[in-house]
Amino acid sequence: MSVYNGSSDYLKESIDSVLKQSFSDFEFIIIDDFSSDDSWSVLSDYSEHDSRIRLFRNSQNMGLTKSLNKGLSLAKGEYIARQDADDISMLQRFEKQVAWFNKHPETVLISSEIQRIRPNGTLGNISDRSCPSDLLSWHLLFHNHLGGHSQVMFRREPVVNLGGYNEAYRYSQDYELWCRLVKVGQLSILPEALLQQRFHDASVSARKRTEQRTLVFEQVAHNIKQLTGKTLSLTDVEKLQHFWSIDKDTKVERFPKTEIASYLSHQLNIVYQAYVTQKPAKIKQSLRVVIGQKFLDWVNILSLRRQPFAKIQIYLLALRWSPKQAIEQWPIILGKTARYSSSRVSACAMQESTSEISHSA
Repeated sequence: MSVYNGSSDYLKESIDSVLKQSFSDFEFIIIDDFSSDDSWSVLSDYSEHDSRIRLFRNSQNMGLTKSLNKGLSLAKGEYIARQDADDISMLQRFEKQVAWFNKHPETVLISSEIQRIRPNGTLGNISDRSCPSDLLSWHLLFHNHLGGHSQVMFRREPVVNLGGYNEAYRYSQDYELWCRLVKVGQLSILPEALLQQRFHDASVSARKRTEQRTLVFEQVAHNIKQLTGKTLSLTDVEKLQHFWSIDKDTKVERFPKTEIASYLSHQLNIVYQAYVTQKPAKIKQSLRVVIGQKFLDWVNILSLRRQPFAKIQIYLLALRWSPKQAIEQWPIILGKTARYSSSRVSACAMQESTSEISHSA
């Protein structure tokens, strides 16, 4: 945990959630990044009462990325659990993540669903990001599908071997690392919320959203160039990233402009063909369903009365990607409520049993 001028109440609640974990055999490395408030006093008091805490203070403000790499160099454990200083880990988070690692040695990172804490302190929705094998790596091409940083646990050795966090990234360092880590092992998402993530005006995500977006777009462009050899402008990347960040509940004004739908489908096909080259047939088909569903979500939000031609155009693109799925949801084109199959085609499709978690190579 890296701390810089943390709100006293949030900081205490966050530390308590770690110390009270049902799995108790761990060292708790906390790095104070030269805070100018009472954070150091709060941390010192905790360290005096719990021997598991190893407390360090930077001699100057280094920023989150360098502080995280410092923590990696100090850590002695096989597994590293990350947590921001204002988030809350659920009681069994460590226990469940360690159990998964012990059972699945091929996994290098385990994540979970996240429940948001609204600025007013009330609990928001739980994320829905768990997905089957091979599809998580597809989503990571376009956006940070893990949805955060504070809920992950990873094996220390492969991350250290990769050089740790990229210190050129002051923000979005987690996404950049996941894009490298997914190439050396499996990343997994437990289908239950093991972390409550706080969103408020003082958070890094809120204050530096514009800079984060630029870094993410640059990372997506890098991912696609590595896979396809094709160089995309950041404007084109933004269109693709926007497409993958929407779902059937997205408001119409947040969807891409309908006139670029054919262009998006063309670009997605280039990436798809490169991605599935060495994938089994099952993955090829499930990925077509995933892409087709995104276009159907788009169709579903458009008005038949006000945008009939756009609705038909995008429906035909969905039909091209996943004919059976598009035909089953034909009432959408008539302006009726979309009927989603009982198996639920999620953003990742082919959902596995809730007793298992999905992972990606």
